[in-house]
Amino acid sequence: MKVFGIRTLRFLFLVILLAVPHMLFSQNLDKKISVKIKDKPLGEAIAQIGKLADINFSFSSQNIPVDRKVSIKARNKPVKEIFADLFTANGIEWTVMEHQVVLKPRKASPQDIIENKTPSIAKFTISGYLKDKTTGEILIGAYAYVKGTSMGTATNAYGYYSLTLPEGEYELVFSLLGYQSISQKLQLKDNIKLTGELEISKTEIKAVVISADDKEQQQKEQQLSQLKLTPRVLNQLPGFAGNVDIIKSLQAVPGIKAYGDGSTLFYVRGGNSDQNLILVDEAPIYNPSHLFGFVSALAPDAIKDVEAYKGDFPASYGGRLSSVIDVRTKDGNMKKFGFGGNIGPYTSDLSLEGPFKKDKCSFFVSGRRANLNWLNPTKSADRTFTINFFDVNARINLKLNDNNRFFLSAYGGNDDYSRLTTGAVQTFGISWNNILGTFRWNHIFNNKLFSNTTVCYSRYNYYMYISKEQNNYWNSSIANTTFKSDFSWFANPQNTFKAGIDISSHASNPGNVFFSDTETQRHVAAVAKYNSMEYDLYLCNEQQIGGRITLRYGLRLPVWQNLGPTTYYIFNTNYEVFDTVDVAKNKVYATFFNPEPRISMRYAISEKSSIKASYNRTAQYLQVLSNSVSPFTSLEVWVPSGPNIKPQLADQFALGWFSSVFKSKFNFSVEGFYKYFYNQIDYKDHANMLYNPLIEGELRFGKGYSYGLELMLRKPEGRLTGWLGYTWSRTFKLIEGMNGNEPYPASYDRPHDFCANISYNTRKRWSFSANWIYLSGGAITTPVGFYYFNGYSIPVYGAKNNDRLPAYHRMDIAVTYRLSKPERKYQHRLMLTLYNAYGRKNPISINFNKIIDDNGNFVVPANKNGNNELVPTSISVAGIIPSLNYCFKF
Repeated sequence: MKVFGIRTLRFLFLVILLAVPHMLFSQNLDKKISVKIKDKPLGEAIAQIGKLADINFSFSSQNIPVDRKVSIKARNKPVKEIFADLFTANGIEWTVMEHQVVLKPRKASPQDIIENKTPSIAKFTISGYLKDKTTGEILIGAYAYVKGTSMGTATNAYGYYSLTLPEGEYELVFSLLGYQSISQKLQLKDNIKLTGELEISKTEIKAVVISADDKEQQQKEQQLSQLKLTPRVLNQLPGFAGNVDIIKSLQAVPGIKAYGDGSTLFYVRGGNSDQNLILVDEAPIYNPSHLFGFVSALAPDAIKDVEAYKGDFPASYGGRLSSVIDVRTKDGNMKKFGFGGNIGPYTSDLSLEGPFKKDKCSFFVSGRRANLNWLNPTKSADRTFTINFFDVNARINLKLNDNNRFFLSAYGGNDDYSRLTTGAVQTFGISWNNILGTFRWNHIFNNKLFSNTTVCYSRYNYYMYISKEQNNYWNSSIANTTFKSDFSWFANPQNTFKAGIDISSHASNPGNVFFSDTETQRHVAAVAKYNSMEYDLYLCNEQQIGGRITLRYGLRLPVWQNLGPTTYYIFNTNYEVFDTVDVAKNKVYATFFNPEPRISMRYAISEKSSIKASYNRTAQYLQVLSNSVSPFTSLEVWVPSGPNIKPQLADQFALGWFSSVFKSKFNFSVEGFYKYFYNQIDYKDHANMLYNPLIEGELRFGKGYSYGLELMLRKPEGRLTGWLGYTWSRTFKLIEGMNGNEPYPASYDRPHDFCANISYNTRKRWSFSANWIYLSGGAITTPVGFYYFNGYSIPVYGAKNNDRLPAYHRMDIAVTYRLSKPERKYQHRLMLTLYNAYGRKNPISINFNKIIDDNGNFVVPANKNGNNELVPTSISVAGIIPSLNYCFKF
């Protein structure tokens, strides 16, 4: 017992001996002092506090910002509270060790960065451009992110990114699908301008693959109801006649429904075809087709990037209800000269690009023309028609300095189809043309504030020639001039603000007849033309809340005004004119204002899956008036909203689940949507839409609604790529005075839509691709019975759109053989394509006005007698269309 007691006393004495200094030191930290420091170096502040509190400090001047100016004011305040105010605010940790205060930099964990738990640490910004290493082209939608975190950002439409992070060490990764990722370790102590150059992945190099981190980052950035198509993806699609067709490629995406063969018309989530906005370098194109829709007006060699929005539109986009297709053309190679082309039996094209001054100024120009007149007899005297179309793209890209870049781009396209009689005399025909021009200025105010200012012009003309020799024709047109300025403020890692203004003038001619003979022209009635102004302001913010929730919310404020001079008519309830109003020049006679709120949310369930939801209100003030769905017409009459046509509105709700599956090799998504339309347009029976001054009296108005489910499984990387998609959707209209005021399916209501796109690239020289589309038949109205009157069989019609055309399905196949090795500068290949490979005859219409004559032929009776029944007949557009093309690039 005595031994135990002595040992215990010795132990307690030792503990007390060791603890007393610490207790005394703790009393120093609790000691209250008064201190006043203003704009003094941190090192002086530490020395002054140490002297007042009788405390020793230990630190390295290389790790602690001793020269940083600090200010602090305290009166009778405990020392440890002063430490909290001074050291924590400057990113410094302090601990007590061996009777002294040890100072060291506070390191931010990845989770601190994600959840913004490091507000006290100094923050700096990494910013710059991401480019293609070979060509110097800026990369849109490329990612810059911190490895091991979800903290990152995507380059904007001009290749610029900005990422603000707390001071510290990071590994920054740059990536884009189809490119080799690059990473760089950084010691972030100041603002950094960093430009990344990515190299295209070579399919022959097995080791080059997109890492799991890249795929997870892209899955997180994927936006609801959005699809991005790069030239790399587009070039894997079969296309038409050896040409990649952007519009038809989009029709193979869930939620975007094609009309059929020979048509660029497409319908998105229940919206009409004119409710789709197609932009080329920010300028709208009103008719993106050649050859009545068989060929896209957008040449594939000129395209750099395509983004398609089916909903969840960013607030910067407006003017349409259903979709935005944003097409960006190539800047031109900043490093070396090059050329390329495509020679085929239907079209041929050639492109040229290169630097005016290396890494400073570049150009790109491409042209395409039709090769179709070989279908005519070789002797001009025997020809019965001519087919001609062409398009030209040109662009100049100037980097003035690190903060200013200028872009000038232009597009022109023309179609001309004439019917010939004796010899080469052109009696009548049709033609249309598009002209677009864009000037853009990118300016970097600082590493967080980016602006783009754009001036653009677009014009579309449609001509129907009565006599080409005498220059007599019917013409409709629409033109648009826009000035807009957009600002992006990368405030911090959690918030990116965007704002902009948009001022546009619109002029449209709904259709007038012109005669070269002045006396004849004097007696021709004129259809009033339209002039309008549009003013838009938008604000939005993308906000990250914690590590799982991302919000994007915004508001678009459009004001639409119609101006004179014009004449408009006031209709009564029976759609009869009872008053005429003449409007003086520049006088406003109609004004509309419809705020467009938009909000979306992403919730990350895990690293590989997320749930996304959105609500969008959209407004549309321009619409096409046409009751024809024939693919053999580009006849479009554009008119603005006004006293007789209210602006079209739509509310869309969407919910989706996105996930990387099968070891992140596949992306799977399922989206559901509900869309409600206001002030929708339909047409009375037998409406007169051509050269009609009272065309607005032919219209009927009401509501519509659409809902559906879209599924997509996509494999973006590897030798085997592609996607499978399925859509189930319904679209109905409820138009006052039509169908007994009961809902009826829209003509483009097609409940089932399945698409499959598969591409396989061998390690050597061959590549194969196939595209298959299946659509339920479009809604049509057919007779429910017949009755006889004076020997005639008269059809009896019931509900509107009570029947359907046969289902539409088609397969396109492409086989490519590369004639050169990958390392050669001159690359060339042969491409064999089969459009409608198994020759499906897809009807575009069914008629009930024909009988079978005595010879078994279908005829339209001029004077029908007897009991011959009317026989339904159908019209199909295309069988198998093969093409062999030679493609080259240097």
